[in-house]
Amino acid sequence: MKGKKLKDLIQFFLLLAIVVVVNVIVSVKFFRVDLTSEGRYSLSDATKDLLQSFDEPLLVKVYLQGNFPADFQRLQRETKQMLDEFRAYNSNVEYQFIDPAASEDPKTNRELADQLQYKGLKSYELNVKEKDGSSVQQVFPGAIMNYGEKEVAVSLLIDQLGVSPERQINASVQNLEYALANSIKSMVAANKPSIGFLQGHDELTPRQMADFARILSQNYNVSVFDLRKLEQDSITGEIDLQAHQRNLNRFNALVVAKPQKAFNDLDKFLLDQFAMTGGKIIWLLDAVYADMDSLSENPQFVSFPIYDRLNLSDMLFKYGVRVNTNLVLDKVAAGVSDTRQIYPWIYFPMVMPQVNHPITKEISGIKLEFPSSVDTVKAVGVKKTVLLRSSPYSTVLATPHIVKVSTLFKPPGDERFKDKNVPLAVLLEGEFESSFKNRIKPKASNAGALKFKEQSQETEMLVVADGDIARNQLNIINPNIPKGAPLPLGFDQYTQAQYGNSDFLENAVDYMLDETGLISIRSRELKIRLLDVNSVKQNKLFWQLVNTVVPIVSIILMGLIYLFIRKRKYTSV
Repeated sequence: MKGKKLKDLIQFFLLLAIVVVVNVIVSVKFFRVDLTSEGRYSLSDATKDLLQSFDEPLLVKVYLQGNFPADFQRLQRETKQMLDEFRAYNSNVEYQFIDPAASEDPKTNRELADQLQYKGLKSYELNVKEKDGSSVQQVFPGAIMNYGEKEVAVSLLIDQLGVSPERQINASVQNLEYALANSIKSMVAANKPSIGFLQGHDELTPRQMADFARILSQNYNVSVFDLRKLEQDSITGEIDLQAHQRNLNRFNALVVAKPQKAFNDLDKFLLDQFAMTGGKIIWLLDAVYADMDSLSENPQFVSFPIYDRLNLSDMLFKYGVRVNTNLVLDKVAAGVSDTRQIYPWIYFPMVMPQVNHPITKEISGIKLEFPSSVDTVKAVGVKKTVLLRSSPYSTVLATPHIVKVSTLFKPPGDERFKDKNVPLAVLLEGEFESSFKNRIKPKASNAGALKFKEQSQETEMLVVADGDIARNQLNIINPNIPKGAPLPLGFDQYTQAQYGNSDFLENAVDYMLDETGLISIRSRELKIRLLDVNSVKQNKLFWQLVNTVVPIVSIILMGLIYLFIRKRKYTSV
């Protein structure tokens, strides 16, 4: 018996020593184990690096507290788990969940709701089932982040047109890490890339792109650059093209939004060399003149080609894309209101992204206005990815073409819409060859002194055959907002629909300029593990027995086995 007690003591102290050693190792070396097949609880390396880049308190106020349906409870739970993961890597991350309707004073709740909407959180109305029936509850599925004197609003719910609530919640859960990490980056990043909105060719005005600029300004330094406003030497007063080129090349990316005047050879040379030095360019081009304002005075107007007069076709062709001077009409269309009813307008395709790409993954339908088609052409070393396509119920019309308001009420028959998946936007990636290679350089004073490269380093371009994709509406009908104030990009004040234009363009810029790798998180897939409803109904009794009887029987069996082993062990002694 003494030998057995000594053996038990040795085993006890050995086990105690192992526990102490493990605790010491864990206190020195931090690690976490994720046992899910898709690694849903594992943060990306980019997020870990970001979390370790700041050492001041970061407070996250999440407005997802309250009596929610099951879907929103899941979003709430997943958000908390994600923030716990963030805290595990940086204890400076603090969070709290707040119920915006917790106060018994309705006035206090309304004031908080107004503050949240002013800060940029969108509200939703949910039907909540109660004992006495149901009630409508206003929810704000988002968060406000505070870091030092900086504050950022984060939307946690991806709002997708025509998508079931279950899929929207799942998409939102998949996007949680990126949404939270990207917002943190906007506050803690020391050096932000620069983006220039090109002017000088009757592009969209700053007011028409105000919301796009506002969105980008969270992560980037945004300013306007007039390509035609040439620099002058302060002493001689002569044009200094080298200084002009340096000022252009200080940008990391350029946005060329709906130009309407021709680009001369010097303009094209400067843009070409900007791309050759690694600059990114987003081309948002109208190849056909078509303006809805024309229908306010007349029941019809003539749309006609304008792309050739922009003088860009040869340069873009060299880069690997051709913009066509046609119109793409689609039965899957955004709505237009005649003050009585909303009708789908076949000239306004509502594009549902079909390609699984970080730019387009899980975003809402994108509204285009009188778009044209694009074709890819051979360009050595350039990868082409078609990001946006029309639906299977579309058609391509040559221009000139008469646009009639009568088609709003009586669209053509289905037999006219036989073109499928017409390309509307193309991403170009790789090493581009200069469009001025083996060509005469522009004839301008001092042009010969400009730096010239025949081949670019790795860079990207995005070509969208619709300039209005980046144009926000100006307020006309909302009395609570000043008239002429810029509205959110993608929001249609006449139909109250919110489209995914801003998400698409913001993701495109992030994809081009992201050096941390955060944008790659958007490619992540999380599996939805839902019960098979039909199987549950058919085998209801079986599963009830499994969940009630099996645990009890298992405990009884383990007890009997334990008693048998114990009896046999001590009987032998």
